[in-house]
Amino acid sequence: MSLMANDPTDLMDQLILLTRRLADLAERQAALFEASRFLEAQNLTEESARLANVYASESRRIAEDPSLLSGVPSDMRATLTFETERFKSAMDAHERALNRQRVLAEGLVRAIAEEAIAARPTPVAYGPGAHAFRDTSAVALDKRA
Repeated sequence: MSLMANDPTDLMDQLILLTRRLADLAERQAALFEASRFLEAQNLTEESARLANVYASESRRIAEDPSLLSGVPSDMRATLTFETERFKSAMDAHERALNRQRVLAEGLVRAIAEEAIAARPTPVAYGPGAHAFRDTSAVALDKRA
């Protein structure tokens, strides 16, 4: 899908609105991730993905044909630059929030696995009074997962 514009100024206005909305969504999702409100953040994913696809498509189209924005007032260009920087900052915050949650989840899984391993009795298979416990299955922790 691409933006439908009447002229370069209209296209720039739509790009500004698109970039502003993407920044708003990224900031909102980052805040929800920080608050561990993942289901609410998930509700924004469909719109974010759809708008990100339009943004990528329009960025490619303009890169291939810069004349699409010829004659656009400098104040609109400055606004788009500002909104683009805000969007980049929002995406950085979004990435940091996701990484923090990933590290927390991995730590939680690791702690549970270590606790499960520690809670298992150690079988004694050789020597006087040796016997094997019924549940001697192994617990594996894949650090690459």
